[in-house]
Amino acid sequence: MELLRDNLAAGASFSLVGIAVLILGFAALDLVTPGRLRRLVWIEHNRNAVLLTTSMVIGLAIVLVCSVIDTELLELWRALLYTAAYSVLAIAVMMWSFVLIDWLTPGKLGTLLFDGASRGEDPSEAGHDASEEHPAGWITAAVFVAIGAVIGMTLLV
Repeated sequence: MELLRDNLAAGASFSLVGIAVLILGFAALDLVTPGRLRRLVWIEHNRNAVLLTTSMVIGLAIVLVCSVIDTELLELWRALLYTAAYSVLAIAVMMWSFVLIDWLTPGKLGTLLFDGASRGEDPSEAGHDASEEHPAGWITAAVFVAIGAVIGMTLLV
């Protein structure tokens, strides 16, 4: 029974940290993208916003899973601290990569992906339909997942 109790406590604790990390990641992505990310995803169904948000969640999930595996033998508080630290690092690097891709590529990445949503423009007047996916969104999404995988692997080595 003691093992069950400890495992349930660890599962609940890692879940709470994971939820907090995902909320923090969403808030950080909202800061670096134009418009309100919540509105873009749930109301306007902007495929590029969904793609970036999903890839960020996948990348952070990789870090969280690797953290659970790597910190198995640590005290729970220390394991949770490591998880939070590596997750915040992953979020910071993902957001920095978005800004870097924006800086290194032609055009404004946020405008290309979100069709003037931050200015309340009609998507049909902004160049292309908000339901279209832009290749830059896929590249940025792949970078987010890769960052999660790399940081996750650093936990396991």
